[in-house]
Amino acid sequence: MSYPEIEKQLLAAISEFEIIDCHEHIGPEKSRLDTEVDVFTLFYHYTKGDLMAAGMSEEQYKSLFDHSIPLDKRWDVFKPYWEQIRWTSYSRAALLAAEKFYGFDDINKETYEPLSKAIKEANTPGIYERVLRDACNIRTSLTTLDSVSEAMRIDTPLLTPLVWIPSYNTLTSWEKLHHPVFAPEATVNTLDDLLDCMKQTILKVKARGAVGIKTTSYPYREPSRKQAEEVFHDLKNDKPLKMPEPGELTPHLASNALVDYFVDEIISFVTEQDMTVAVHTGYWGDFRKLDPLHIIPMLQRHPNARFDIFHLGFPWIREALMLGKGFPNVWLNLCWTHIISQKMATSAINEAIDLIPANKMLAFGGDYHIPVEKVYGHLVMAREDIAKALAERVAEKQMTESQAIDLAHKWFWDNPVELYRLKV
Repeated sequence: MSYPEIEKQLLAAISEFEIIDCHEHIGPEKSRLDTEVDVFTLFYHYTKGDLMAAGMSEEQYKSLFDHSIPLDKRWDVFKPYWEQIRWTSYSRAALLAAEKFYGFDDINKETYEPLSKAIKEANTPGIYERVLRDACNIRTSLTTLDSVSEAMRIDTPLLTPLVWIPSYNTLTSWEKLHHPVFAPEATVNTLDDLLDCMKQTILKVKARGAVGIKTTSYPYREPSRKQAEEVFHDLKNDKPLKMPEPGELTPHLASNALVDYFVDEIISFVTEQDMTVAVHTGYWGDFRKLDPLHIIPMLQRHPNARFDIFHLGFPWIREALMLGKGFPNVWLNLCWTHIISQKMATSAINEAIDLIPANKMLAFGGDYHIPVEKVYGHLVMAREDIAKALAERVAEKQMTESQAIDLAHKWFWDNPVELYRLKV
């Protein structure tokens, strides 16, 4: 059988799987239903980066979602930049969604108005069920929510919450400590108050179905209770934190002993709770600060914790793969990766087969918020990438087609179920 035929058969088999979607930012369905939608909803979220890289200004981007401006005027702003980004992986997810859900095989000057109308008409209760369950065959999506209140409002098994824990931008002043963002109704006066408040918050959301927390691969230092107390005392007395020097690569609160200690203590707590620690690594803003290798000291301090390394460390893919090879408490998550670059994702999957045990890879996470339709587009791309990589192995007789299908099933289902202790 030829390579294209093997790939086609693997893709057909993978497309039948039920899926665990291993990372989203999707909130309660009401947040989508309350959003004014049109063609530009498909360009919310990551395509912003491509549009601005092509030259669009922040003001122009914001204008796309200003419904007081006529649709045709917004299209005139958008069109020249769309022509520059239409071939990126980010944009392909939008095109796949437009075709699947609304029947338009392109987004152009002839289709943007009827496509807008179709998107508005479909923005009705049940949209999550139609997209995630019916079109994607997703059993549940692990969704990272910025606020505890959002997590508490999740009321569908299609969404399983993870919660951000406070880090460099939320422990910076007495105002933010005294009434912390994760529990604004609480009153904190001591470091132990702060820790207890976070722990109670985690227990509260766990009772509502949360299975993990999310942190970031900043270069945290060795935690020190004494130094954390000193920073807490300084903030309580309105002493400003030391800011970074111009051009300094580490975020300024990498040198904040309060953050170092707080994050470390919370990781110990969620480990006791048998919850998973998801870690944002790699690409975002000044991604030099988000090297996945920053997490190594934390991996060493918490050998019993389960760490889910998001985005395969992109662009530090090989470094992230080596974390999976060298640390038994690390899993590697391909969320976001397929829509950054399908070619790089496919290559990474092939290298992962060489490097890491089969039980340590998670295949897919859409990583979207409002444009839930694009979860489908991303999933199509993820299936393609995995089928392509595995077909190469089958064609080279390194594995059988049946073994390739079993491996893909581990990545899409078995591994995330085990890692997050999902009851599905």
